[in-house]
Amino acid sequence: TRSFHEGWSEGLSMASPPQLTQAQARDAALKATSIFEEPGNAATIQKVYAEAGGDIGKFFMMCIPAVIGVLAPILVEYGFSGDQPGALAFAAELEKHSGADPDIMAAKNKLKARFMPAAAPPADEGCD
Repeated sequence: TRSFHEGWSEGLSMASPPQLTQAQARDAALKATSIFEEPGNAATIQKVYAEAGGDIGKFFMMCIPAVIGVLAPILVEYGFSGDQPGALAFAAELEKHSGADPDIMAAKNKLKARFMPAAAPPADEGCD
């Protein structure tokens, strides 16, 4: 039998995420933003956001997995895993290239907004 820790350490030794070239990052960023504009995907995301109703807990339990689900085919196409770690690695690659390309920067910001609740209170609210 294997211990929990043996299984855990195997999960940590996964292959490194892909390193995108500037051109690949630009292509991937534009594809990633446009996939949300497809009617079926747009309707799915709007429905899930409406169901969450501004509740931060529901947002993280429902909306983020839905966004990653829509984004997964693009993630996989560029060699990332189609899950949350893959989405984070993809975001890091876009961040790496965004300073040199305004289109990547704009796409990165659009994607980032999908992972943030729209009506989040300011960080200092309630700290008086």
